[in-house]
Amino acid sequence: MKAEFWLDKWKLNEIGFHQESTNESLQAHWPSVRAPAGGAVLVPLCGKSLDMCWLAEQGHAIIGIEVSALACTAFFAGLELKPRIEESGELLSMSAGPYRLLRGDFFASTVADIGAVDAFYDRAALVAMPPDMQPDYVRQLIGLLPPGTVGIVNCVEYPSDAMEGPPFSIDEARLRQLLSPYCRVERCASREVEVLGSGLKERGLARLTETVYRVRVNP
Repeated sequence: MKAEFWLDKWKLNEIGFHQESTNESLQAHWPSVRAPAGGAVLVPLCGKSLDMCWLAEQGHAIIGIEVSALACTAFFAGLELKPRIEESGELLSMSAGPYRLLRGDFFASTVADIGAVDAFYDRAALVAMPPDMQPDYVRQLIGLLPPGTVGIVNCVEYPSDAMEGPPFSIDEARLRQLLSPYCRVERCASREVEVLGSGLKERGLARLTETVYRVRVNP
């Protein structure tokens, strides 16, 4: 979706996509990434995700990219951290402890902005993009990652006529279509996700499947 869509969601506090606990699939499958100790993890469209805190607890430096100033401010406030704010190209860098959030348009970010990256984690970024924007998102993401980088991509699946995204349903065939030109894709596991209380049931969704994939950028 366009940046204005997500800015409005944060302004209206319509953030049912935000999870109040660490993602179970991340906890279960992150060890298979074998990210180097102390390595930096890129988290695109990070919001104020608590998954970043869990990754930091594993010893990683976190590089998040988020368009909403409200989300970035809320993340640091929730941790009682006062970030150092600096310009970084077209983005604004907010840093404190192991966290550096780049505030601005993901599609405007560059390798020079984010610096060295050792792994990546995408829980809800790709599925936030409508189908016509997904190829552009993938090309931008791959352009920020060194060859050989390994990460986790979480996708959701639901009947195509059940709901209009976001999140958008992406099955394995679609994910491979998007990523295979650039990456090796390995399906790890799927699980049913409870939709009650998430706002998705009110939008017509009766069930939701989350599938996690381990992805390695081609050398």
